[in-house]
Amino acid sequence: MNNRFIPVISVFMTISLIVFVALQFYWLKGYYGALEQDFNNNVHKALENTAKKVGIIEVEKYYAKYGGFDKDFINNKEKTSSTMMQTVVDSGIKRQISAYKSIVDQKDIPVSKKGDSLKLTKIFTDEALFNIKRNKETPEPLTAEISNDIESGEFQTREFANFLSSSLSAEERVDSKVLDSILQKELKLAGIETRFGFGVFGKDNKKTKVSNKLFREESDNEKYSYPLFVDNKDKTLYTLALVFPRKDTSLAKTNLPMLLGTFMSLLTILGIYIISINYMMRQKKIAEVKTDFINNMSHEFKTPLATISVATDSLANDKIATNPEKVKYYSGLIKQENLRMKKQVENVLNMSKLERNEVKLFLKEANVRDLIKEVCASFSLILSQRNGSLVQEFNAEKYKFKIDEFHISNLLINLLDNANKYSPESPEIVISTKNEGNWYVISVEDKGMGMELENKTRIFEKFFREETGNIHNAKGQGLGLSYVKKITELHKGQIFVESEKGKGSKFIVKLPMS
Repeated sequence: MNNRFIPVISVFMTISLIVFVALQFYWLKGYYGALEQDFNNNVHKALENTAKKVGIIEVEKYYAKYGGFDKDFINNKEKTSSTMMQTVVDSGIKRQISAYKSIVDQKDIPVSKKGDSLKLTKIFTDEALFNIKRNKETPEPLTAEISNDIESGEFQTREFANFLSSSLSAEERVDSKVLDSILQKELKLAGIETRFGFGVFGKDNKKTKVSNKLFREESDNEKYSYPLFVDNKDKTLYTLALVFPRKDTSLAKTNLPMLLGTFMSLLTILGIYIISINYMMRQKKIAEVKTDFINNMSHEFKTPLATISVATDSLANDKIATNPEKVKYYSGLIKQENLRMKKQVENVLNMSKLERNEVKLFLKEANVRDLIKEVCASFSLILSQRNGSLVQEFNAEKYKFKIDEFHISNLLINLLDNANKYSPESPEIVISTKNEGNWYVISVEDKGMGMELENKTRIFEKFFREETGNIHNAKGQGLGLSYVKKITELHKGQIFVESEKGKGSKFIVKLPMS
């Protein structure tokens, strides 16, 4: 993929993700609104049924107390005019007389010769008792239910009970435990099983004693209310109110599979987006590194090839060909440059094998001190060309254990070469050893340029090299430290780096001795 298209694709992917997430949240908001509306409808239904059942319980209480009241209505239902007197003793030990006059007048009016008739029932009442007409000009339709209630006397009993109860307090009309029981049952039937608080309010929104503890503690929450008791004119006397402190939790719990599926989809899309963007950025970085690597390798091969070419041309010269010393010099130069190219190729091949886990260590017991001395002796020749110094400090008392000598030698050469490349004109390198428990510790320290803090975590990445701006300060392929880390890990060891910009770096390799 062309690197120029990666930012464009990233922008379009980001915009698409934002639009998708916004639409999902918009849908979730609408879905939650629908859930809340459904919850409100169910609560209203439960309140309505509760108010009806409380009213039925109140009527049944009067049935039990005034057993013959409805029978009197039935006995006098055919009379167009009747007078009834009823004496009631209320909770205040007071007598109250209720008078009913001309209660019911029923007529059958024939409407056809086939025997069809219209049944007309007129109810006359004292205005002190009740008025079943909302508007005197438009009589209320007589339904079958009302007609049956009138025939049985239940209608008159209900109105009588309502009349007598209108002056009683909420505590006298309904019991808190009974109300709680009814509410629990009705809410459960409506599919609502969360905790709730209930309370009864009188006129002017005054609290009564009919309430539970949760309602008193959470009375500031959103309330759902419904008329509990009304008077003869359908004016509200007492209102039943409910609160649900954990309504949101209940809605989420009830619809958990749907919400969980939605959030999992969002997380999946977000994860795919992050992985895709990261993958494209990595591909872009790999492409850049690849180009950089090819340029560096070309440069690394160009110099020895040019040297070999010059040396070969020189050997072809008759004057040099007859001079043994010159022939020996140029032959040695060709061999040296050939070995240099071979080393570069081996580094690349070794890293390729390490990446494919094809490298197998040949472990055998070795004198690591002597191995370090041999590596330092050969590397001192390179440092001498820059007037550098290599100090050796051997503090380890135990230095014989199993290693792969070939790869440990390369490891040391890479560390020393790294210290040399990133040091000033006269490198000062110190290599030291010590024992730490069961570890053999090798440290290579220089007084070179050091590195930035953010690069300390990246220097072991393949192809990474410390740089200033866009210009690399040292030659190389960026494979040395990556190779060092891989070989250390294959020996089940550890590697650390301590560095400060402008003051130098220190690489610490720990190898297990067993």
